[in-house]
Amino acid sequence: MATQLSDPRSSRVVVLVSPAEKRRIAANAEAADMSVSDFMRTAAERYSEPTPAEQALMRDLLAQLETANARTETAMNELEAARASAAAFDEEAYRAKVREELLARTDIDWNALSAMLAGGARQ
Repeated sequence: MATQLSDPRSSRVVVLVSPAEKRRIAANAEAADMSVSDFMRTAAERYSEPTPAEQALMRDLLAQLETANARTETAMNELEAARASAAAFDEEAYRAKVREELLARTDIDWNALSAMLAGGARQ
């Protein structure tokens, strides 16, 4: 519903946009239940440069995002390395190596351990 303006709008502002930008602007205007003209006028009127405090907050946020991105990249690289290691893991070779290392230990009385385990299995 149009309202009567005390100062009728008679001046034009021409803004060149790409077809994709025009579609996005039209979609945004429709979502806001506004005409494209009202949407553009409202957006232009509400625009203001950020204050120094807002700029400082944005710089801090950007620094935090860059740190988070670097940490995420590191974590993703570590995950990929872990996946590659898991894919290359040979369980049979690992068991054989551990068995060999255990049998080579002289501080374990294998006969006593075997007897104890066999006795425990009977109970």
